[in-house]
Amino acid sequence: MSENNQALFYNFTNKPFTGYWDGKPKTFKAGAKQYMEDWRAKHYAKHLANQVLLEEGKENSTSPKFPEQVPDFMNLFNKACIIEENQDAGQDESDLINKQHEATMNIPTENKKAKAGKVPTVVDNKEPQVIGEVDEDDEFEGLEDDE
Repeated sequence: MSENNQALFYNFTNKPFTGYWDGKPKTFKAGAKQYMEDWRAKHYAKHLANQVLLEEGKENSTSPKFPEQVPDFMNLFNKACIIEENQDAGQDESDLINKQHEATMNIPTENKKAKAGKVPTVVDNKEPQVIGEVDEDDEFEGLEDDE
């Protein structure tokens, strides 16, 4: 599987779903569909499936070690993550952006070439996340030199 595979994440529920990637929240409105990298779509789909299963009281079906052996989980996961079949190795990030734009604008995929236009640029003006800096001169508490 190439690292450029795309998938459609679909919040099939009737309420917003907030998933987290790299510590940052991403909220999908009820019924929202968004193209993204397949590995990220699978991540969000797993958490959406788990959330629905927990709400239904099916805790034992969440995050299974062998998902294909748990139909409750797989039905929800496959509903939330739609993997694109027959993807070309030549597909690049611009294809992902075009599909994302179509999903948000509800443009049918077969009319992509006819309705191609500029995709608006979104700028994230938030400050970068700073985890902290380690002062090389500080000694860690509880660690001792045995030399």
